[in-house]
Amino acid sequence: MSESTEAVLELGYLGLEVSDMPRWRRFAAEVLGMSVENGLADERGHASTRLRMDQAPARLFLVNGDADDCAFAGWRLSDESALARFCAKLDRLQLTWQAASPAELQLRSISAMVHFCDPAGNRHEVYCGQSPASTPFVSSLIAQGFVTGAGGMGHIVYEVPDCKAQQAFALEVLGLRWSDTILAEPVPGVEIEIDFFHANERHHSFAIGPRPPRPGPVKKVHHFMLEVHDITEVGRARDRCLAFGQPVTMEIGEHPNDRMVSFYAQTPSGIHVEFGCHGVHLDEKTWQPQVHRGISLWGHRSPNSTKAMT
Repeated sequence: MSESTEAVLELGYLGLEVSDMPRWRRFAAEVLGMSVENGLADERGHASTRLRMDQAPARLFLVNGDADDCAFAGWRLSDESALARFCAKLDRLQLTWQAASPAELQLRSISAMVHFCDPAGNRHEVYCGQSPASTPFVSSLIAQGFVTGAGGMGHIVYEVPDCKAQQAFALEVLGLRWSDTILAEPVPGVEIEIDFFHANERHHSFAIGPRPPRPGPVKKVHHFMLEVHDITEVGRARDRCLAFGQPVTMEIGEHPNDRMVSFYAQTPSGIHVEFGCHGVHLDEKTWQPQVHRGISLWGHRSPNSTKAMT
């Protein structure tokens, strides 16, 4: 699908519903290097926290709750005219949507937003009119700051029961473009397909894989990704994570498609965060989607394994 005025421009923010707000605030500040600010109450009257990583007023919103999962993903549009065209597309596709409440707009520091759900029930928001923060972003841990800009805040990877329906949602509703596919073998003899979609120069802002059978509560999201400028910052964040007591679930390695050099850690909510550097900048005019076998060129071992993830 070619880019259109009905396509989202970037993954602008994420909202996480968290059960342990104090630990999450410490994890964000002491491990990830984000700045932590008190947020306004959410629409239920619950306290919230804003996490900054650049000049946006927030890239992650933490709201109190029991889900310990992603509560919403915010996708930026250029202006209110683009938002109106996007709503008209939702109507053509017969997708139910709702306009944001004043409390929702105030919490996110945006002027307009509508929200709707994907086939798996995940909440997505398209918005416009977010003013920059009034103070510069400064991290005491990440000297060069995070990689955002035209690529948005990073990416999010969903685990879904119906990958075909979710592919159609990415392409037809959000207006994303296909980046590529990885065929992975998480356990011997079982192959799964992971599909990646881009909105801009970042290799992917949205990815999907099948929801694996596992004990315990079902999570909507496998991980979200934050990018920094060099491998030293990645290594230091890994060491901080271990010192903080959060498990590193995949050691440093390199992916074959976006070439991100990264490690994965478990957040205080149980979902994962990928922390990496050197991701591909995609050229829309020349990019050709490919199929890759295995999720890593090297590394990305689990802490107790001598075998790289495939």
